Formats: sequence, structure tokens, C-alpha cells
Amino acid sequence: MTIQDIITSLATNSTPIFVYYGVMITVTILLLAILKESNVNTLKYVASTLVYGVSVPGIFAVLLTFYAFFLLKSSLLEVSITIYFFPIVMMVVVLFGLNRKLNMRSIPGFDKLSGLMILIALTMLIIFILQRTYFGILFVGGFFQLLVVFVILFLLLKMAWSKLTK
Repeated sequence: MTIQDIITSLATNSTPIFVYYGVMITVTILLLAILKESNVNTLKYVASTLVYGVSVPGIFAVLLTFYAFFLLKSSLLEVSITIYFFPIVMMVVVLFGLNRKLNMRSIPGFDKLSGLMILIALTMLIIFILQRTYFGILFVGGFFQLLVVFVILFLLLKMAWSKLTK
């Protein structure tokens, strides 16, 4: 089973995606309704679960969308909305909703998650620039070669970032 098979399967049967994000939105609304200054410390772990629960699929959807549109040059009209855009929209909605009532710095691990988002964005930008300049023969290959370059660039940027912030 390939990644494309999984994407096709989820695109044809999108019920699990809608159920998952329905639960996430419901829990977010309930959390925002009961969140007070007095119970922030006890509910910050629920908020952390929500943040990671929507951010990990959202980041994957951003990567998938970037790969499809900028590297494969897929048509906007041919992609599944539930796979490519719905997780991104739900990530933005939940993060903005939580940010309105809760200081995101109080959520455990959010600084690492935002750093991960920045590193992924930088890595995607470098891959895009390398692909546009036709640098090397690596990008003639498939997704695996691109994934290897992504991982190498990501690790290099992570090491550079850790050296910068020490």
C-alpha cells in the first residue's frame, strides 16, 4: 500500500476525517466554554492534546499540498478538499480559537511545535528553490528522493537552529 493509496482511500471514504475533526471541534468548544483563569493549569494538557491533534495532520496536509501543487504541478480542481484543505482549515480554526482564551505559551510543547513548523517551512522553501533552479539530478526521481533531501535539509536546519538558539 502506497501513500497515494491511503490518500485515495481517505478521499473516497472521508467519514473518518469528518468524525475526527468533529470530535476535535466539539472538544475545543467545550474546553473554551469551561476554561477559566482558575482551571488553566488543569486543562492545559487537554488543550495540548487538541493542539497536537490538529497540528500534526494539518502540517502533513500543508506538506502534501506543497508537494502536489509546487513540485508535481497538480491541478487545483483535481485534488480532494477533505485531504488537502480541510485539515489546514481545521488546524487554523482550532489554534485561533484556543489562542483567543488561552496563552499558547502555557501549552506544554507548543514552542517546540511552532519551531517544527518554522523548520518545515524553511526546508520546503529550500527544496522549492533547489527544484526551480534544476540543481542536480535528484529531483528527476520520485517522492523517495525528495523525501531523503527533505530529511537531510531538515536535520541540517535543526542543527543550525539549535546552535543559533544556545
